[in-house]
Amino acid sequence: MEPLSIKRKFLGKYLSFSVGTWINAVISFFSVPLVSWLIEPSEYGKANMFLMMYSMVLSIVVFGTPNALMRFYHKIEDKGRLLWSCLIVPIMLSTLFAILALIFKKQVNLFLVGQESTSTYLLLIASVFFGVLQTFNQTLIRIQGKGFVYSSLQIVNSVSNVAFVLTCAFFFRRDFYAILYAQMLSTLITTGIGFSFQHEDWIPVKIDKGILTEIIAYSYPFLLVGLLWWLLGWTDRIILRMYTGFAEIGLYSAAFKLMSITNLFTTGFSTFWYPFAYEQYEKNRENKYVLAKVFDYVSFVMFSLSLIIISAKSLLFLLFEKSYRESAFVIPFLLLNPILTMMAIVADRGIDFLKKTYWFIVSDGAALAFNLVGNLLLIPILGAKGAALSTGLSYVIVFTIESTVSEKLYPVKYKLKRAYFFTVVFSLVAAINTFIERVGIGILSSLVGLVVVILLYKDVFKEVLGDLLKIWTFVTRQ
Repeated sequence: MEPLSIKRKFLGKYLSFSVGTWINAVISFFSVPLVSWLIEPSEYGKANMFLMMYSMVLSIVVFGTPNALMRFYHKIEDKGRLLWSCLIVPIMLSTLFAILALIFKKQVNLFLVGQESTSTYLLLIASVFFGVLQTFNQTLIRIQGKGFVYSSLQIVNSVSNVAFVLTCAFFFRRDFYAILYAQMLSTLITTGIGFSFQHEDWIPVKIDKGILTEIIAYSYPFLLVGLLWWLLGWTDRIILRMYTGFAEIGLYSAAFKLMSITNLFTTGFSTFWYPFAYEQYEKNRENKYVLAKVFDYVSFVMFSLSLIIISAKSLLFLLFEKSYRESAFVIPFLLLNPILTMMAIVADRGIDFLKKTYWFIVSDGAALAFNLVGNLLLIPILGAKGAALSTGLSYVIVFTIESTVSEKLYPVKYKLKRAYFFTVVFSLVAAINTFIERVGIGILSSLVGLVVVILLYKDVFKEVLGDLLKIWTFVTRQ
């Protein structure tokens, strides 16, 4: 019998941490097309190159120390001492990066925006410092289980970002700077508000050398994993930069941005899922029902949602300015990213439970090698479509390796054959919607795919309908 208390706790945690995700998805849905009417694809591509560099530098300078903060938070009583012992390494590395960026400012500017004499390098330095502070603020809030605070900060960040972009584009300049200033200012505002909820952990500044040594020893492997994951996510745009212009990067980035609406669900889910799964494992290591059931739900929902997006892609991109509408044929394969990432987040728990985390390096490294070769071969021929095809299929490798290894380490009755079969079906639908630019055929193939997923997951479909009916009955009776 299904443990009702676990289900309620699961849903409660999910709702508190994901409400911001849902609202952000709505904001992104309307704001991305609106921005496309204000900023042309080449300028959007420049902004995306900046965000790529920013995310890479941030993943390096944080050095995996937010993971150490989560790991030792309940072990060390003096939270302020732990926080600053974790934070001192990112601050030192951020300072080192700032010095290097000042020395090589011309090269940095040329790579990011194709111009030597701009202030882009200064924006990058400032954004990295603010990004470090925001990362630790969010980590503290996650650790303390403040789901609604976490969601509220997500909403503040998203709303302020859109507001700054529109204000700058309407009243000052309609180029990549509008996006960059908006990103930095929204981060600053979110960090300041987050600090007000956590100020007791930030003051006074105290560093413990003994703790620092332990933190570095624990954190540095996460640096390698983070870099591999970053490269997997950004190799496409790096190679697009090598073989195409900023306009092609802008088209690809617009498709990626719309796809990232589904990534918001992945982020919201993973935020609470990891601590929840650890808690269930520690309480009863033989209770694997939750893992199997969540995997079925996640697979069905992500496949269905992605097929709906594909079927509506041409209509969605009518909201964009005309020069962006080719992006509709780039998005299908990109949707494999959130689908397979979400499934892997559930099915790879055995690797974490048994502390064999080096397998994450293996999976990410193999996928990165595949994606690198795929992009080098396909981008010169197919442009952004080739980048999407290679990147999407690389996540199949991540899921395959991690789910296979996890199943051997910690056997769970996941219905993997069903998931693999529909991954093939979904890839066929994505191929039709990428290379056959006829709207009718694309919609028909997506709807056929949706019928197939409902038939394959008919047991889950019935449960989802039953749960929705229960929620509706509960709400209408209040």
